[in-house]
Amino acid sequence: ITKLNKIVSISNPKIKFFKSLFLRKNRNQSGLFIAEGERTCREALEHKWCPKYLIYSNEKDKASNISDLIIICKKNNGLVLNVTSKILGKISKKDNPQTILGVFEQKLLNKDHLVDDGSIAWLALDRVRDPGNLGTIFRTCNATGIKSVILIGNCCDPFSPECVRASMGAIFSIKILCISLDDFLIWSNQRKNKLIVTSLKANKFYTECNWGEKPILVMGNEQSGVSKEIVSGADELIKLPMMGTSDSLNLSVSTGIFLYEILKSKK
Repeated sequence: ITKLNKIVSISNPKIKFFKSLFLRKNRNQSGLFIAEGERTCREALEHKWCPKYLIYSNEKDKASNISDLIIICKKNNGLVLNVTSKILGKISKKDNPQTILGVFEQKLLNKDHLVDDGSIAWLALDRVRDPGNLGTIFRTCNATGIKSVILIGNCCDPFSPECVRASMGAIFSIKILCISLDDFLIWSNQRKNKLIVTSLKANKFYTECNWGEKPILVMGNEQSGVSKEIVSGADELIKLPMMGTSDSLNLSVSTGIFLYEILKSKK
């Protein structure tokens, strides 16, 4: 491995810049985001995402062999920075940080990229607000073979540290499409795929649903559900049976149940 850049000062401009990426406005301005941990960085490389910066500390875990990550990063014109564990903790705002961080370019697609991807369903999320939910949904999508996720309207930032962390690297396997409500309605109306929408007002359980060929499954905002404009155009409304006093499940849990039911219907 060739000689690497060593940073020992917390006041270094690059360190200040990396810390700034924990704010959404700075991620938006730079088009970059942070992914923490060796496993997540390896997952990124497996899906052809090469880091623009690789920041690591070998103070805490000298047994960790990341030389291959360093080589790949440098081959792709990435900058590798060796820092102290204290600096790494300052960047990630953790007392016990991971030993490696990757800084990647965001990849957000628009309506022009709504093309068939060979997966079992389209998943659309309407104004999802919780980044932990979104990251967990990405992870479930990876597990069930969903390759694209449509974010409708004003959703939380898919590249926030909370979302990236919850995805456990799965964010790098998903095509993320951000579109307006109007564009989604036009697109879904033009397709022959069934539009399946979750709603508390549904009179049919998800186990009774006829999913059809590659359905478009729409999950709603954590508080208000799916927009009425989408609900009114649905081919089927479905819900989960709720046996207790709660009227709904966590969004990521519900999404997982529905996606595995679709997967089951294809067997």
